[in-house]
This record gives sequence, structure tokens and C-alpha cells, in this order.
Amino acid sequence: MDLKLSLAALVSALLLLTQSAPALACAHIPPFVSDGTTYGIGSTRAGQPCQMGFGLLGGTVQILRVTVRPLHGVLGLSAQEENRRYIAYSPKPGYAGPDRFEVFLQVVQRGHTLPTITRIRVDMNVTP
Repeated sequence: MDLKLSLAALVSALLLLTQSAPALACAHIPPFVSDGTTYGIGSTRAGQPCQMGFGLLGGTVQILRVTVRPLHGVLGLSAQEENRRYIAYSPKPGYAGPDRFEVFLQVVQRGHTLPTITRIRVDMNVTP
């Protein structure tokens, strides 16, 4: 099986996990830095996928895309679900240690008309 097909299958499985079963929330994302970089800190256990949601507080996600993929795991994005989008992260089998990824987010916050545009950098800690 080629690598692209394997990654596609893993991402599909991650997205099914986020939609059908409660996955661990894995990151704290502080209030967004508009037109800048928002730094988040995440953690999960080796072999344990986890998820992050955007638009959960009532904002509407307009754009969510991966700009930097993790070196030691796989990152998947969900389709739009009403106003929300989700990211699912899973470390490579057997990996424990630091990892990092970045996404681009455009969201209209509740009570606002103009979107907030930010890069979100998540520094993950994968524990054994």
C-alpha cells in the first residue's frame, strides 16, 4: 500500500473517530490573536488520538486549513458541521515526545461581523 493511501485511510479513521465517539480534547487554545499567531499547548498519550474544535463558543468557522503538518503524527480536518470544524491529531505508533503543527483559521466571532484571521501553532507533548 503506498504512503498517500495509508495516510488517507488514517485521516479518514481519525475523522470518523471525532464524529462518532468522544475523543479526548488535546489542546488549550487561548483567545485568538487577530492577524498574528495564536500559540496553543496540547498533549496526548502515545497511541491516543485527540481532537480540537473551533466554533464551539458560537463563532462561525469560514476557513480552516493545515499550514504545517506534524513531523511525528497525522493531522486531519473535519468537514463543516453547522458553524464548527474539528482537527484530529494522532501520534505515530510508538512515538512519545514533542510534536508541532500549524493551521490557518478564519472565524467570525459571536457578535462580530468581520472575521478574525489567525495562524494557530500547537506544540504537542506526546507522553508514554
